[in-house]
Amino acid sequence: MQEKQTSCSYRKKSPVVLVCIALVITVLAGIVTVLQPAKNPLLETVYAVSTPEYPSMAQKPQDTEDSETYEKNYALWKADRELQTQNLQQEAESLSALIPFFQKSSVNILTKHPEENCVYSPLNLYLSLSMLAELTGGESREQILNLLGNEKMEDLRIQAQAVWNANYCDDGVTKLLLANSVWLNEEYSFVPSTLQTLSNVYYASCFRGQMGSEELDAALRSWLNGQTGNLLEKQAGEAALSSDTVAALVSTVFYQASWKDEFSEEATKEEVFHSPQGNLLCDFMKQSKSHLYYQGNGFSAVSLELDDGNSLMWLMLPDEGTLPEELVSNGAALSFLLWEEERIPETALVHLSIPKFDVSCELSLEKNLKSLGVTNLFSAELSNFSPLTDRSDLYINSVEQASRVLVDEKGCTGASYTVMRVGEGAGASEEKEITFTLDRPFLFAVTTSENLPLFIGIVNQPVET
Repeated sequence: MQEKQTSCSYRKKSPVVLVCIALVITVLAGIVTVLQPAKNPLLETVYAVSTPEYPSMAQKPQDTEDSETYEKNYALWKADRELQTQNLQQEAESLSALIPFFQKSSVNILTKHPEENCVYSPLNLYLSLSMLAELTGGESREQILNLLGNEKMEDLRIQAQAVWNANYCDDGVTKLLLANSVWLNEEYSFVPSTLQTLSNVYYASCFRGQMGSEELDAALRSWLNGQTGNLLEKQAGEAALSSDTVAALVSTVFYQASWKDEFSEEATKEEVFHSPQGNLLCDFMKQSKSHLYYQGNGFSAVSLELDDGNSLMWLMLPDEGTLPEELVSNGAALSFLLWEEERIPETALVHLSIPKFDVSCELSLEKNLKSLGVTNLFSAELSNFSPLTDRSDLYINSVEQASRVLVDEKGCTGASYTVMRVGEGAGASEEKEITFTLDRPFLFAVTTSENLPLFIGIVNQPVET
């Protein structure tokens, strides 16, 4: 059994920026907490090499507090939020540079699964690729930088920190948790400075153990479940690190939000959804309220506001005879979501009918990344992992992402993880009134206030059979 090494911890100087999806949760009101990844004694005592210290955030107080305590804690929380907003404005340029990557990768991935449910987290893949760039050198690194739209590693690090700050949040109102980790084979030596960079820039924990062992696989699955609220327990149950794995990068996103205006459960009715595989009976949520509405080329869209007042879920219904995949491939959907073209949604009284849905997707992304220009890392002859280790025969042997999004009357919950394995060997006028019924395949996207897509998906079957 490996002796535990001394953990290193740190705190970023800039506070996280609040632009993520909201969820009102029960906390010790008003207390400034230091947020940590889900605790696991096995990981901490046996496998942990280093674990990061997450940003501290003021918590919004509860209404049950006495007035004096409430006002004091509310002032702390509000000041923290205002500072976060200021930082977000300063980082807007770095975040806007991500649009080409989000667009290219979404088109490449979402259009490869016709007539199936597909959920993709651009944010999750971005963080994984950013860490992968730290482990690589030469042309291998250049290919990743080109895909992510950066010329130098220094630019990528600044951008990655801006992305983290713009999304990570848990302040008693908003919950959007990011976690990164690197898993190392105990039989190899690695460059300490590279591991420290992963910790400093990406809040990455570092674990080391015997690859291929049941104990390390159990620890990985426990870590995945802990970071994703057990939402991907089925998928994580199959996660494993084979004996020929030299290192693995693992990233997670967990998000949970309440609607600003919840749907009434009493209004939910069973109706027909016209899926590509045939008609399905589904529970449809009903609501008649003012929402942002947009009529685009080949689709119409309605937004649902989340409880933080910053973030939205966009529901995009293709015109009759148009498939969701067509809106992705021709650029209409992503140009709309990413504000690439001028768009002016209007406010309308929308009679909304949307099926409750629970969609999940498991993606193998090796071919996608190759077609996006990241090729050298999949060849032991061409790859360069010199920043990580002095071994010259390493290559990426798998890139897997699992995601799941659930929508019901209360709100939306989503989770995603990406595992990259490194192996050795070869290889305001009067309101319109709109009836918006999503009873055929549609697209959805959860976006932050900077239009960064947290999740993008296609629903062909609201209830998977």
